[in-house]
Amino acid sequence: MPDVAFSRPAINIIKLVLPEPLSPTIEIVSSVLDVRLIPFKTLIGFLLVSYLRLTFFNLRSTDMNRTLIIKIILLCLVSIKAFALEKVLLLGDSLMAGYGLPNEQHLSVVLQNDLQQEGQNIKIINGSVSGSTSSGGLNRVDWAIGEPGLDLVVIGLGANDMLRGINPNETEKNLEQIIQTIKDKEIKIILAGMMAPTTHGIQYKNQFDQIYPRLAKKYDIPLIPFLLDGVALKPEYNQSDGMHPNDKGTLIISQTLKKSILAIK
Repeated sequence: MPDVAFSRPAINIIKLVLPEPLSPTIEIVSSVLDVRLIPFKTLIGFLLVSYLRLTFFNLRSTDMNRTLIIKIILLCLVSIKAFALEKVLLLGDSLMAGYGLPNEQHLSVVLQNDLQQEGQNIKIINGSVSGSTSSGGLNRVDWAIGEPGLDLVVIGLGANDMLRGINPNETEKNLEQIIQTIKDKEIKIILAGMMAPTTHGIQYKNQFDQIYPRLAKKYDIPLIPFLLDGVALKPEYNQSDGMHPNDKGTLIISQTLKKSILAIK
């Protein structure tokens, strides 16, 4: 069921750089075209098959030719590790969706450009939806990971749960089911964490803040402790609403994600 935003009475709260569920809450995932002429994995498969044919059906080949083929295969096998990730999905809310920014400044576009500058040919897919809660992410995860050739999912959900005061146990349960669903497909995961303010009390904050490290440890997956590290509470890196990252803030978040993505390769 799509998340539905509800109005709140105007109250004064501490200034947070966190996504209020004031952005669109109807979960419509952008369609992204991913075109490849010759996938790298296909090339590797072709070379391996060619080697096997030469080895088993052309035993009279010279030692020199066989040595050359072996060297080519070994080089390609080394390259497989360097280019293991080809397609990454960002499964989050407005912090990852690019809320309030033009398309060219969306996190998915910025991150892909940053990775390309590092020589990494990785496609970043924007599967994030503004206003999404962990429940909304759970509702659409099966569809989202149906993308062919998906290698990694970066989960960035829970901020709207916290802002709405949703029970942390419920948030953790939803995130755990999302993780299990992705792992069942043998897709790698990075969990991007959030930290709660004291708006709902110290006890709530402590419960919420423990969700992400506990899940990361339980499922042995990489953790980004705080997605907004270096951005939160800094007006120069946020839009006028004081909640969503601007273009400069997006650059910082992109660097955080890039570091984690390259670390697992």
